[in-house]
Amino acid sequence: MAWLDFLKNGNELSELLIEGQNPYGAQLLKQADVDQMRDHIQPDERLLGYVLGRVVLSGRGLWLLTERHLLISENGTGNLVHHFALKDITQAECVKGKYGYTLRVTAAGQMRSIYGTSAHLAAVFYRALGQKVRCAPVHKPTALDANDVAEVVHHFSDAALRLQPVAMVNADARALIAQMAQDAAHQGWLQSSEAGLVRVAETTH
Repeated sequence: MAWLDFLKNGNELSELLIEGQNPYGAQLLKQADVDQMRDHIQPDERLLGYVLGRVVLSGRGLWLLTERHLLISENGTGNLVHHFALKDITQAECVKGKYGYTLRVTAAGQMRSIYGTSAHLAAVFYRALGQKVRCAPVHKPTALDANDVAEVVHHFSDAALRLQPVAMVNADARALIAQMAQDAAHQGWLQSSEAGLVRVAETTH
């Protein structure tokens, strides 16, 4: 299976190995991504962010985070979109690996993971996820600079505009995205759920 994956995605995998990071992890969504995901988002549901990376034996992967759901697309499953309500996510983690950041979630008895994600997109995505579900502390977080913040806002706002072309919803989503990106840059990757763990640890010592 690994050999078939290499034959199918050889160029991208070669760049991943040579560059030490996924060169496609910080791209804007493709039109095919928008077409695939648009009908899975409710009209009043705001987009919070997305990450692009790779899924073992499935090729390119896309995770899309909204206020209520985590939507997952994996090339190996065709046009299938996996829906996970945020309330059903029992565990989440983000770990820096050899080829970028790996994100994992456990929901409804299933574990999903995506590796080779962009550091700055993953930072804001994971922070947004941490506002909704309990997340483990980030392993080896990377600091964000002004250029990173600007790129995240541009990418996530572009996705919000194309996925949710409703003026009021989109304007609200863009303001929220900009605030989340600024928070991630100024306060680091600390999640609201992590902050709770820190406070508990402090009170027990």
